[in-house]
Amino acid sequence: MASLTVRGLERRFEDEAVALSGVSFHVPGGRVTALFGPSGCGKTTVLRLIAGLDRPDGGEVLIGGHDVLRIPAHRRDVGLMFQELALFPHLDVRRNIEFGLRMSKWPKRAREARVMQLLQLVGLPGLGQRRMHELSGGERQRVALARVLAPEPKLLLLDEPLGALDEPRKEELRAQLGELLRRLDTTAVVVSHDLRDAIALADDLVVMADGAVLQAGPLSLVLAAPASVAVARLLGWVTLAQGPVEHGRIVEPSVGAIAVPPGTDAGGQAQVLAHPASLLAVPGGMGLGSGVEGTVLRSSPEGPAHVLEIALGGRTVSRVRWEWDLAPPPVGSAVAIAARPGTLRFFRTIDDWEPVGHGAPAPVGGVEAAEDVAVVEDAEPQAGGVRGPGVA
Repeated sequence: MASLTVRGLERRFEDEAVALSGVSFHVPGGRVTALFGPSGCGKTTVLRLIAGLDRPDGGEVLIGGHDVLRIPAHRRDVGLMFQELALFPHLDVRRNIEFGLRMSKWPKRAREARVMQLLQLVGLPGLGQRRMHELSGGERQRVALARVLAPEPKLLLLDEPLGALDEPRKEELRAQLGELLRRLDTTAVVVSHDLRDAIALADDLVVMADGAVLQAGPLSLVLAAPASVAVARLLGWVTLAQGPVEHGRIVEPSVGAIAVPPGTDAGGQAQVLAHPASLLAVPGGMGLGSGVEGTVLRSSPEGPAHVLEIALGGRTVSRVRWEWDLAPPPVGSAVAIAARPGTLRFFRTIDDWEPVGHGAPAPVGGVEAAEDVAVVEDAEPQAGGVRGPGVA
């Protein structure tokens, strides 16, 4: 299984617009890495440079430790699966999968054996004679994946593999494709602007914005410990409070105050962020620390609980759960917000992001914070904080 190293990739277009700026990351052999970020951040440009469909203005691409930038696309031993799948409608499943093997002049018996092996692998045995219009969206996706895998590439590249599907199909196929990629035990890079897709498919996550890498690392680590405010926001985190640090607290008059870790210097601006999944709405007077409170904008049932949308100052926090054996607070009423212990992230800045990884691969085994961000460890709730459903 080949590894992939991308080091210092630069790409500028003819109008001098910068598409990529010092993009670096490493994908160990046998792991699936997702390039995640908003549309236009450079994810697909990186994929095209790895595949050899475009040339960078600087940097290196190493597959299995070998620089491939001077090797043409058809000799890089890379399989590329596009969002549109690009299957041939006039060919059946077997001939679609076999197409690349024919172009590579594989012997007939070897082609037939490889196609049979792949049909079994992707869960389509017995469907070799079907035409594309006779298949479901998920089955066509697996045919496309089998075709890409047929020549046994060293590296698999998937550009928004679920992007063309509607949401009901996506929900089912995320799990199927993720399981299949892990069963293949191959090195793969997946491009996605949908965090749910990245979480379902990848082992590691590379977060991008404006043509730069903001953070790279194991999926669970990046999700739990974003290295900057920008990364946290891209991952769906929300600001609970922001303002000056005074008397051991971040104070925002319209919202409340949250305790900071002991020894944190006073002065300067700071903010505390949390992911909505770690938050609970609680009855007034039982808030986090000395109390962070907002106003209920919307309430909707979800299973045995309710999900609230809450206004905090000029911000909106969505999907905050109400799990108490009490009627949920009505729209317009005040409600406090609690966070599960250890789930907050404090940042001694309100500035925007600075990219990491210029010239060297961003570490997959850990988190690098941007230079202008000091990540302060999570503060424990003060005595008298919340103790309710789901809160330790």
